Amino acid sequence: MNNKLKTLALASVMALSAGCATTGGERDYSDSLYLRGQFAWWDALPEYKVKKVEAGLYRTEVKLKADGQPYEFKFGDANWSSGTNCGYLSEKEDENVQLDQPVNANCSAVFENFRFMPPETGIYGFYFDTRGEIPQVFINKAN
Repeated sequence: MNNKLKTLALASVMALSAGCATTGGERDYSDSLYLRGQFAWWDALPEYKVKKVEAGLYRTEVKLKADGQPYEFKFGDANWSSGTNCGYLSEKEDENVQLDQPVNANCSAVFENFRFMPPETGIYGFYFDTRGEIPQVFINKAN
């Protein structure tokens, strides 16, 4: 294998590795990650930027209306960058989020939006958790 090919192969492996956010708490997402979804027209709005709760755990709040329709959402940076474009990992197991039930995230997602149907109108805390081997998302009713 010639040197140019070796260099290209190594650069590709490094780029792919850098885009994967699957190991616990190594990166501080509080400077770049937003909750993005239908409630914000999918924009990265300052009021939905996550705040660090503790090492590897991030949170933001959203007021949602319980109108019988699910809200679609993801966690992502302002540019939908690979490694910070976090949707569900498995359609059958992780797409539909229930209160206080963590689901697995894929941070190289494209069209894999989470879905949440609030049981009542109110303010909900949306969490992005990188403390484990696979990032997780969960929602709880804010006080």
